[in-house]
This record gives sequence, C-alpha cells and structure tokens, in this order.
Amino acid sequence: MKRKGLYHQASGPVSIIAAFLVAFFVLIFGGTRMTAFAAGGLYLSTEYPGIAISAGDSLNISIKLKNTSGTDLDSDMSVLSLPEGFEGYIQGGNYQVSRVYVENGGEAEVSLHLTVPEELSEGSYSVLIGASAGAASDELELKLDAAEEHGGLGSFTSEYPSQEGSSDTSFSFSTTLINNGLTTRSYSLSANAPSGWTVRFTPSSGSTQIAGIDVESGASEAINVSVTPPGTVEAGEYTIGLSAVSAEEKLETELKVVITGTYALELSTPTGLLSFDAHAGETSDVTLTLTNTGNVDLNDVTINSSAPSDWTVSYDSEGEEGEAQMEENVISSIPAGSTVEVTAHVKPGSDAITGDYAATFTASNDDVSDSAEFRVSVKTKTIWGFVAVVLIAVVFAGVGYVFRKYGRR
Repeated sequence: MKRKGLYHQASGPVSIIAAFLVAFFVLIFGGTRMTAFAAGGLYLSTEYPGIAISAGDSLNISIKLKNTSGTDLDSDMSVLSLPEGFEGYIQGGNYQVSRVYVENGGEAEVSLHLTVPEELSEGSYSVLIGASAGAASDELELKLDAAEEHGGLGSFTSEYPSQEGSSDTSFSFSTTLINNGLTTRSYSLSANAPSGWTVRFTPSSGSTQIAGIDVESGASEAINVSVTPPGTVEAGEYTIGLSAVSAEEKLETELKVVITGTYALELSTPTGLLSFDAHAGETSDVTLTLTNTGNVDLNDVTINSSAPSDWTVSYDSEGEEGEAQMEENVISSIPAGSTVEVTAHVKPGSDAITGDYAATFTASNDDVSDSAEFRVSVKTKTIWGFVAVVLIAVVFAGVGYVFRKYGRR
C-alpha cells in the first residue's frame, strides 16, 4: 500500500509536466502553422511600391505572388482599382493574364502594365492589385506620385554658348545632350537661325552631318554644332536656337554669335574690263565701280590716280536722282554690300604720242583700300593722218614736176 501511495503521489507531478510539454510544443509549432494560414497563404509584393510618374508614361511594374498556403494554387489576379483616365492590366510573359499558377512555397512574377493619361494633375494616385484562391487572398496598393514638372527631364547645353568673330568665320560649338529618362530616347535635332545662316550637327566622334541621335537612359552624347554666317551679314549680335525633340520631351538651348566689323572694298568697272582709249589733249571718260564687300559702311572714301606727269584726272558721281555723291575726289559713304559708280575724266598730255600707257586708280579710307591698273591706248586723231597724207602727196607731186620740167635738159 505504501508503494501504491508513492506511485500515485509521483504520477501526479509527472502528468502535469507531460501535459505542460505537450501544450508548449503545440503552442510553438502548431501556432506557427496556424498563423501562416491566418495570413491568407498568398502574398503580393513589389520592390518599388511608390514611384514617380509623368503624363503619358507607359510603365511595366514587376509584381511577385508568393504561396505559403500549404498547397499548390491557381490564383485569380486582377487590377481592382485604377485612377480615372489610367489604363492597366496584368501581364505574364507575352500574355495578358487573369490567373496565375503558384507552387506551394514558391512564387510567380508578373507585370502590371500601366498607361498614364496625357493630361495629368499634380498629386498622389493609387492602384490596387488583388490575388485570391479560395480562402487565401491578398491585396497590394501602389502609390503613384505625379510632380508638376517632368521627373525624367533631360538637358541640352553648350560649354561656350557665346562666340565672336568676323563675317567670314565658321563658328564651332560643343554641346551636350543628356537623357535623364528611364529608357533610351531618340532625339531629332533642328536649328532656328537667321535667313542665310548654315547650321550643321555632327557627333563628336565623326564628321558626318546628322539630323537625329539616340541617347541611352542616364547617358549623354557630345554633339558639335557648326554655324556659318552669310558673307554679307552685318555686324551685330545674332541668336541661334537649337532643339532636341523626342517622343517624351523637347529640350532647347540658345547660341549667340557676335559678328564684328569686316572692312572690304573692290575697285573695278561695270564690265570688269581694265582698259580704255584716249586721245592726246582731249578728255576721255571711264566708269569706275566701288563695291563695299564688307559688312560695315565705308565713310570718306578717297579716289586717287597715278598717271603720266602731264596727264590730268578728275572725278564725279551722281546718285539715282542726280544728287552728287562726292566732293572733289571723296565719296561720303558707301553702305555695306552696295556699289557706287564714279566717272573718271582722263586727259592725256597734248604732246602724248600714239601708244599704250598705264594709269592706276586707288580707292581708300582709314580702314581699307583697293586699286586697279588700267591700260590706256592713246591714238592720233584721223585729221592729222589726213594732213600727213596730203603733205606727202604734195611732196611727191612737187618732185615729179621738177623731174618733168628739168629732166629733159
């Protein structure tokens, strides 16, 4: 009986301990499994649940679906809600899908294809994705933030956007085009320049003229821009606008060219012929052309000549309405790009003999000069030739008379 009492006395604590251990293991292991089922067994997730968007964006957002239900599942998936104007669907591989197979303990990856409307106000938007298979289900909310300015805006800049030179200078600018977008962008290049100017785009690594260029996401491209003004351009400051336009954005920059004064003068004749005829002791006229081929007006242009010492030269010039354009041998002004005609009155000396002579005309002011050498053919007047013939005839006639009269004696 004593043993029996001892047995019953000992079995009480043992039973209590055993019951405690069973309850502990059930609580630890059994409780964990129950918590997994209580969470639904399906889990939706994405690496970037909050992203910035811009009007017109087309996005593909990766979505993961994990199965911890304890069995393989065919899960229904759909876009539960979209902001007004947005469009979206679930894509798996190359297909639009509505059900996704997920093995127990595994996960499947799909994409949310989302199109943002072209007109979009600043603010926050949300998209709700759902997955369900029987009692197991989950939902995922994506936050979309639309800023007032385009988050992926690139840039188009020049290192030295302002240059100076004469009208015959070909200006070269180094520009950089940066794509801050999420994808490669194709930009078309164009220029808005004054009439007569030439603008060429070439890549920094070559000399081929281009009209467009592809720039990868987050990358930049160096572009050389050659600007050539027309030869008759006037002095002053000129602006050339450059544009790089893609489907997503329009990037613009400005170049400035300062044209300095170019002085140039050309002396010639209307026909380009540098010769004329003259007679001794008489005035002959020759028309000279003075052309201002620079881009700055030429003031106080003086005309001078170099001729034989006994020759005289004078000048005059008249405008379209007969108004004198010069005083003595000075032209008050020749506008840039224009031509003034001057008549030179050339009088060889009275004792000049028949032959060719050289006469040089020079036009100049404080900034520029030009000259032209003319060949002047001096001729004897016809009457003196006639007199000479008559005199010779008289002489021969006289000699003949003498021979006839006295030759027989």
